Amino acid sequence: MTKIKKRTRGRAPLAVGALAAAGSLTFAATSSFAASVGRHSHPHDATVVFTPTWQKYVDAAAPIAMSSPVLADLEGTPVAVVGDLRGYVYALNLADGAEIPNWPVRIENIPVQSSPSVNGSTVYVGAGSAADPAAGGYYAFRGNGTLLWHTTIRYTPSVATIRGVEAGLAVGDLQGSTAVVGGSLGQYLDTLKANSGQALAGFPWFEAAPVFTTAALADVYDNGQTEVIEGGASAAGHAFKVAYGNGGHIRVLAATGNAGAKAPNGGLDCQYNTNQTVQGSPAVGPFLAGRAEGIVAGTGTFFPGASDTDKVIAVTSYCGLVWSTALDGTTSDSPALVEAKGNTLYQVAEGTSYDNNQHGTVYLLDGRTGRVLWRSQALGAVVGGITSVDLGGGYQDLVVPTLHGVEILDGKTGAVIDVLERVVGVQDSPLVTDDPNAAIGITIAGYKVGGTTSQGQAVVEHFELAGSDGALATEAGSWPEFHHDPQLTGNATN
Repeated sequence: MTKIKKRTRGRAPLAVGALAAAGSLTFAATSSFAASVGRHSHPHDATVVFTPTWQKYVDAAAPIAMSSPVLADLEGTPVAVVGDLRGYVYALNLADGAEIPNWPVRIENIPVQSSPSVNGSTVYVGAGSAADPAAGGYYAFRGNGTLLWHTTIRYTPSVATIRGVEAGLAVGDLQGSTAVVGGSLGQYLDTLKANSGQALAGFPWFEAAPVFTTAALADVYDNGQTEVIEGGASAAGHAFKVAYGNGGHIRVLAATGNAGAKAPNGGLDCQYNTNQTVQGSPAVGPFLAGRAEGIVAGTGTFFPGASDTDKVIAVTSYCGLVWSTALDGTTSDSPALVEAKGNTLYQVAEGTSYDNNQHGTVYLLDGRTGRVLWRSQALGAVVGGITSVDLGGGYQDLVVPTLHGVEILDGKTGAVIDVLERVVGVQDSPLVTDDPNAAIGITIAGYKVGGTTSQGQAVVEHFELAGSDGALATEAGSWPEFHHDPQLTGNATN
């Protein structure tokens, strides 16, 4: 197979220093955390004011890029877990941002661009980078920070030195046991026992290209079995007697992988092919007409001129195309399924980036048809996935990460409610939580880009809405973190 290397326009980490040096980020010069926040009143509630509660500079030598903070309960402490580009994985107390005992852990000097996942008090994460794919693999850490297991990927003759992992590890019940599912830069999808890292029968599964997306896990056929839903890519060529074309794929794979098949790429339930890479991690949920189960994902930019570039694509659970909507820029950030209109229907929230990652737009699409319900100019390019929160209005508002900061948009109209940050670039997804004090909290992770100090330094910040009901953070219809939940299932109903 022809090897696909990731282009920098999509989900590859952007050059922080180069952006700042070029003067492309025009923020007010300030070193004050609170002063960097600008606010607007909510159209329906003038009391909506998020307050910055803590800020933690975690690494002066490398930024946080692409790794999203996720919620975990480690040793009895609610924490946000996130990785950075020097191989550190942090666990910060939601109450005050303090590092809990025995954390951070470090995976040598291997970048962590994978969003961590959590099962109980165990943290799973991939390590590796397309820029240096020879190092890395899959890792599991106990709540006390000790290594539970480390598994490297299977080699093939064409990718004998590649072992890096950028995708997140989704956690679910497969083949009767708790397992983690993740794809590697070595062109394989792996399903491993959560307690040991041992491969399940039928895996690894051959992808035909490096994997950058996080798989979704859901019982899409309502048969009591968990299927693996993933986005991928391929270049023209043959492998294991299958002819692949230039483009991408939205696939549904049986939990048994290629077990019983004649080749390592056997065992597919279905596949929808595109002429552009599928770079956005797929989301799954009952968003189609009649609340039918659907799969939605965005595309990348690897194949110039491909007609599926800049599109959001929705298919049925049997991989039949339902709709395809062209937006104004790259759609490689992961879509969110949210009840943003207050009508118990799911909509698709997607951000874009264009003009060489200088600008972006936020879209809300009708889940049934792909029709644009509204669009709103974002603070900057949107390369991280949107999340959501109900601020008490009975519907989901959108929490939008950009390279120029983070803002909250009204779910019904797209109007700006609040700007949480203007001097931190965020390439990942914000985390929405029910905080220890029972208020709604939002954690963002990125790197300093504005002001006069700490340029490029990794930073994590937390905000709270005083007097709010924290239980709304994870209500039905919400999308509170990357790929929906701490297990990264990408399943709106999980």
